Amino acid sequence: MKWPGLGAMKRRGLGRLRWGGVSSPKAAWASAAMVVAVVTAVAGLTLHRLGPGSGNGVSGSTDQKLVAGAQQSTHAEQANDVVLAADQKLAAEVRRRYGVMKLLQFAGQPEISVAEWKARPTDRPAVLVDVREPHERRVSMLPGAITREDFERNSARYRSWLVVPYCTIGVRSGHYTRTLRTQGFEARNLAGSALAWAHAGLPFEADGKVTRRVHVYDPAWNLLPHGYVPVVSGAQPLNSGG
Repeated sequence: MKWPGLGAMKRRGLGRLRWGGVSSPKAAWASAAMVVAVVTAVAGLTLHRLGPGSGNGVSGSTDQKLVAGAQQSTHAEQANDVVLAADQKLAAEVRRRYGVMKLLQFAGQPEISVAEWKARPTDRPAVLVDVREPHERRVSMLPGAITREDFERNSARYRSWLVVPYCTIGVRSGHYTRTLRTQGFEARNLAGSALAWAHAGLPFEADGKVTRRVHVYDPAWNLLPHGYVPVVSGAQPLNSGG
């Protein structure tokens, strides 16, 4: 917009216009200048809010980065939700399969959950016994566990201990729990065994080092959660189930 010059406005008799009750020409022009400044400021704010294409490239670029960052955060949260839901389904399947196998093969045998094992009293010694095959144990074991062979070579030492056998999901260890109890040991099967241990987010060990590689017996029993590496290798045990 083109504003008329001071001389032109004086010639048109505008020199004595009142601006907000001000009769002095100088005061009037000062008021006019203030009005123009306000209009310009408002226009600038409007352009700033328009974003890309408004002529304010820096502001548009910043807004685009903020929007992109928010979208990435939303996508990450959605991906995490998908992974969590998938892990919850796998954990439920571990519980379901273990429950069915227990009912069919070793009903009535006492058990202990992973959470109960972690929260057990420390005033009584306890030991985890891995009853899996050697090729499975070579991949990884639960921290602090001993093999079935080591346990049986030193069984007298563990007469007063809480003995907790485990395997892939708890089937083989359920049978071994029954055997130990007939021999007078205080034994409880680790419910869900290695798979339940993984779903609790706990580490495994191999050669004294932390690992997340786990032997899963065979592909049909790969119910590991996200973040763990399933391994299937070597000859399969003769027992049915993991």
